[in-house]
Amino acid sequence: MHSSRTVRAFSLLLLAFLVTACGPGAPLSAASVPTAIGAPAEGSGAVLAVAPERTPSTGDPLVTPTGNPLVTPTGPWDTPTATETATPEPTATPTATPSPTETPTPTAIPTETPLPTETPVPTATYPPPPDAVNLPILMYHYISEIPADADVYRRDLTVTPDKFETQLQYLQAQGYQSVSLADIYETLTSGEPLPPRPIVLTFDDGYKDALTHALPLLQTYGFTGEFFVLATPAHFEAPAYMTWDEIRVMADAGMSIQAHGRDHYDLTGRDYDFLVYQVLGAREAVEAHTGKPATFFCYPSGRHDASVEAVVASAGYLGAVTTAWGTELSLDNRMTWPRIRIKGAWGIEEFSSVLSSLPQ
Repeated sequence: MHSSRTVRAFSLLLLAFLVTACGPGAPLSAASVPTAIGAPAEGSGAVLAVAPERTPSTGDPLVTPTGNPLVTPTGPWDTPTATETATPEPTATPTATPSPTETPTPTAIPTETPLPTETPVPTATYPPPPDAVNLPILMYHYISEIPADADVYRRDLTVTPDKFETQLQYLQAQGYQSVSLADIYETLTSGEPLPPRPIVLTFDDGYKDALTHALPLLQTYGFTGEFFVLATPAHFEAPAYMTWDEIRVMADAGMSIQAHGRDHYDLTGRDYDFLVYQVLGAREAVEAHTGKPATFFCYPSGRHDASVEAVVASAGYLGAVTTAWGTELSLDNRMTWPRIRIKGAWGIEEFSSVLSSLPQ
């Protein structure tokens, strides 16, 4: 739109210049006026009217070379209206909001939970140990039927299973309770009391009937026994004796397995090496095969002297038993504790009579 107005304004200025140059009142011909935008066409007969000359006044913006004022066209196009250019508002530059610094989570340090303080087990307080105790240590050998060819010794050492069971029934009825030789030693050293009516049942030599007859009857009536075994017959599995496997069965059943020597030899008058072999060797064999401590020794045939007693003590035994008659047991005679031999010929009357007569 502004371009069209500019062309028209230029055409008018050119026309005014020509009129002034030609003089007032001079007609314009098509030859003297070039065709301008808005002029009459050639041959149309139209005369272009010229405005009369006027005296220029101060303030006229334009004067021709002849002094004639230049007619300034008027109209809405005279002064172009400036288009207000909007001042662009500054684009706000977004300020980056810093990410919050992550506060590290403190590593939890585990608090060590104190272990509960163990409540100390109170130490048993016993009365002062006694100087001696009186209780019967019964001595058995065979628990079997008497062989037809048995000699006087075999008959004397054999208690039949029926008689043995009757004796156990009597002991149970009278309130006897079996204890071990180690229990007696503990009483004499610490004062730990024994149960009422204590009694020890011992079995010498390790015969096979200890497993087949004695063990089942002891278990039936709630008693335990001390079994003194020989190492050599067990090692070579002599027919009349228990093997090590059978001895282990006895130990696992709660019976106490103790040493009687490697062989059934008289140990009196022997040299030191012989005694060590028989006494210490027997203990090592028993412990190796049963996994349980052997702490008491039984002298073969009950025979002993100062030399063998010294070796028994030095071999780590707590004590030893003999075949001597008696019931008094103390630390002073612990290497020669006496026993009560049970004879095969006794009935229950003799058996009960002997026990009743013993100091207890």
